[in-house]
Amino acid sequence: MEDSVNVEKALDIIKRNILSIISSMLLVGVLATLITYFIMTPKYEAETQMLVSSPSDSVIVNFENIETNLQLIHTYRDIILSKTILEDVITNLGLSQTVEELSKQITVTNQDQSQVLSIVATDASAQQAEQISNEVAIVFKERIVEIMYVDNISIYAPADVAPGIDPVSPQPLINIAIGMVAGLILGLIWAFSKAYFDKSVKNEIDVYNVLGLPVVGSLAKFED
Repeated sequence: MEDSVNVEKALDIIKRNILSIISSMLLVGVLATLITYFIMTPKYEAETQMLVSSPSDSVIVNFENIETNLQLIHTYRDIILSKTILEDVITNLGLSQTVEELSKQITVTNQDQSQVLSIVATDASAQQAEQISNEVAIVFKERIVEIMYVDNISIYAPADVAPGIDPVSPQPLINIAIGMVAGLILGLIWAFSKAYFDKSVKNEIDVYNVLGLPVVGSLAKFED
């Protein structure tokens, strides 16, 4: 009995405040829309793929060479994001970013047991993201010979961003959906908080909650 009353009370609170709850949901949804389209800066991605192969003087490719290359990949990731590489990239492209800022725009990924390294650059300009991604790969390929005395890097898939490509962020539909859900939650919190602090008796459910007695009847309101 008590559980059913609690459910009825919750539904009654929602019903009485439905307009406020919907308004909150729509308001936050509209706010999320405005922020997405007018405040957040679109971000574009460009990816350059490199192959870590056996040294050029090695004709026979064996499992030992492949295993060595896979171990080197972890080292290569750190070198790609190092000050040595990124300073050259900044100079070559005439970028205004610092090394630290540029490093945050670059992600180096590698699938398990794969000899392919992917350099993904993110920027507010699709063209600049492409330039950064490709330049990082070019500089790394040149400098790795000096740093580790190996020449086993080949760029087999340079970044090539198509005109009119969609930004990877922000994602309007997701942002708006999150905004509306947040608005719904805020509306419900407001409705239940209001009901919790409001001690006035409004209906039969309130009578039961206050007095602990079942309601056997009710009187209709008569207008003069």
